[in-house]
Amino acid sequence: MSLFTKNFLLLFVLALLFVHDALGVGVNVFFDGRVRVNVTNSLEDNLDLNLHCKSKAKDLGTHSLHHGESFGWKVGILEELYYCSFQWNGSRLFYYDMYLASRDISDNLNWYIKKSGPCKVVSPGKDDCYSWEK
Repeated sequence: MSLFTKNFLLLFVLALLFVHDALGVGVNVFFDGRVRVNVTNSLEDNLDLNLHCKSKAKDLGTHSLHHGESFGWKVGILEELYYCSFQWNGSRLFYYDMYLASRDISDNLNWYIKKSGPCKVVSPGKDDCYSWEK
């Protein structure tokens, strides 16, 4: 391999790593094309949480989580959307898009559920909380 080719490949790899870091994309997304989504029951009053998550192609089923328990799954790079319904203590159903490809550029999405809505961990000590969609 010529010196020019070696230098070109080295610069190409460095450019990819720079773009990777600038976008905040985690190593898992960059290499295996998957995002890990975790949802934790943080309901007030230690209530149990029932959730049902699905995409167009996959139904992840219904899960019951005690306070502090989590449910998680991996999303493929070509999948656009996973939405979930939530219910506790006989409440009405609440909905939220837990993974939206255009919004969630990360290797790990950590959500916790409160009565007021879902909260996403953005960085250690920083969360973004949202209202229920429907």
